[in-house]
Amino acid sequence: MNRLKRNGRQRNWIWGLGVVFIFWAGWLMAETPAKTLSLEKSIQIAFKESPALKSAQEGIGAAEYKKKQAQTGFFPKLSSQYSYTYLDKEPFIKVPLQNSTETFPIIVGTQDNYKFSLVLDQPLFTGFALTRAYELAGLGVDISRIKYEQERLSLAYKTKEAYFNILITQKRKGVAEQSWVQITDHVRVAQQFYQVGIIPLNDLLKSEVELAGAKQNLIRAENGVLLTQAGLNNLLRFSLEQMNDLEDILTYRPFSKSLEECQEEAQKKRPEIKEVETQMAMADKQIALAKSDYYPQAFFQGTYKKQGDSPAVSGSPFTESANWDVTAGLRWNFWEWGRTHYLVQERTKQLNQVKEALTQIKDLVRLEVKEAHIGLQESEKNIAVAEKAIQQAEENYRISEFRYKEQVATSLEVLDAQTLLTQAKNNFYQALYAYNLAQARLTRATGGE
Repeated sequence: MNRLKRNGRQRNWIWGLGVVFIFWAGWLMAETPAKTLSLEKSIQIAFKESPALKSAQEGIGAAEYKKKQAQTGFFPKLSSQYSYTYLDKEPFIKVPLQNSTETFPIIVGTQDNYKFSLVLDQPLFTGFALTRAYELAGLGVDISRIKYEQERLSLAYKTKEAYFNILITQKRKGVAEQSWVQITDHVRVAQQFYQVGIIPLNDLLKSEVELAGAKQNLIRAENGVLLTQAGLNNLLRFSLEQMNDLEDILTYRPFSKSLEECQEEAQKKRPEIKEVETQMAMADKQIALAKSDYYPQAFFQGTYKKQGDSPAVSGSPFTESANWDVTAGLRWNFWEWGRTHYLVQERTKQLNQVKEALTQIKDLVRLEVKEAHIGLQESEKNIAVAEKAIQQAEENYRISEFRYKEQVATSLEVLDAQTLLTQAKNNFYQALYAYNLAQARLTRATGGE
């Protein structure tokens, strides 16, 4: 008996501890509500975490180091060499004897020969080749920065698209939930009517089938929210299962810029145009670099040498320990069977090719801006139409439901009215989604974030 009482007290103590823990956990959750994630914050996180953006940033660093590398060509260069040569015999010269055809050898060197040299090379004139190479490297940095800007704009648009996808699926889920509730209420009324014999079994079965379809639509809508959440999480480098509480901005915000203003802004700001313009400048520098071979090359060289018959290169009976010399020279390859001319012509053709590409990209940008602007106007008009349709569908559903309860309308009329209401709401939210996405697309088309 005492054991039973003791076990009962232990169970009560455990249950009491569990209740306290549940209340404590609930209090913590109430004290630390989930933060609402805004579109601006989402874009900031995407910029911070994106591997593609980090890769583009590394590309800028690599191009800057390449520019520094090209700059070193202007400065003098130092090189050194240490060598050892062993001869099979001591070098000598043959000296003829006076009044004789015989000769005798005179040793003029050693078998062991060690040499050390320190050389300074300074280009004086390279036909502007070094200058053009440095300028090309600088333009390479510009290209890398433009690519970074392109990646940034594309990432901002992708984040907006993923953000709006979540909002539209949440709206669809809300509509599906409301539809399921309305049909559930209708089925309840139909069951009551059937039980008192007002409607036949066939009408009740139609309502229950419609309810099953509404449940399936709700499940699909819930899965749509999960999938779109995973899409945004992937961009933000979150866990794919994480659920985010988003600020609802799926609203109508008027856009006042004309098509002409958008076109002008795009031609000035689009990084794709800037990239091709920079490529055109690079092609022009490549022509100048090729023409540098038309000029002679002037250089200066200073050499300090040490030699000897020991590793210390401290001289030998036949050589001094150290000596130095300076050389100023001019080198000119003035005949190479037209190689330089053909190279210049090749680079000229490449420049013309880039010019045509610039014309093409400008045309594509204009087309993209026009399509985005037309899409925005179309979505804007659809919003007003869809909003009016919701009012009409709600009134139609209210009347149909009332008429059914008064038994002057069939169950099918109510279900049709409910389907029209669901479709009208989805159309309205789809129009809002299309409008917001069209704004984001037009912003990207004009070169903005």
